[in-house]
Amino acid sequence: MSDAHFDLAARLSARLAHLGEDYCIFTRGGRDFGISVQVAREVLTGEPVTPVPQSPPSLVGVLNLRGEVLPLVQLDTLLDMPTRPYTPGDQIVVLSSHEVDIGLVVDRVRDVRSIDEHEIQAHPSGAAHAHLLRGIWSAATAVVTVLDADQLIAAAVDSVNTRFQQRPHWYRDAAASAAGVTTQSNE
Repeated sequence: MSDAHFDLAARLSARLAHLGEDYCIFTRGGRDFGISVQVAREVLTGEPVTPVPQSPPSLVGVLNLRGEVLPLVQLDTLLDMPTRPYTPGDQIVVLSSHEVDIGLVVDRVRDVRSIDEHEIQAHPSGAAHAHLLRGIWSAATAVVTVLDADQLIAAAVDSVNTRFQQRPHWYRDAAASAAGVTTQSNE
């Protein structure tokens, strides 16, 4: 390979690295958020949701996504924001990381932007749920809270699991029996 070809490849690689990572920018509750497109698989609108009885506030329900059950999670609850009910006008950002898929309820997906890692500033110290946040990015028109997708998905899963584990043993046993699963209760 010639030196000229190698130099061009090195310059192109440096330029691509400078462009940064792409983020899906969306709004929820009047605030702007961003999440890496590496985990944001797709955006859905107007999907019918099936509620889950006795579910935690963070779980809106489930929906059928091409034959797979997708839990639909309320970002508001995870970040202690004022909540509002899911409506068919809301959009759902499907997140996928480490073989776990969830749907995140958002008001509207606005854009996909390339953000240089150096442009993401640390979130102010003492921020509630700081472990779910990568930082903040100052866009031309707004300040965007950049979410840590892996931590957000883990928090959603923990929230749902904790609530279901807190159910009385007779409820869990009845639900497992209806599903054809046997359980052994120590309660």
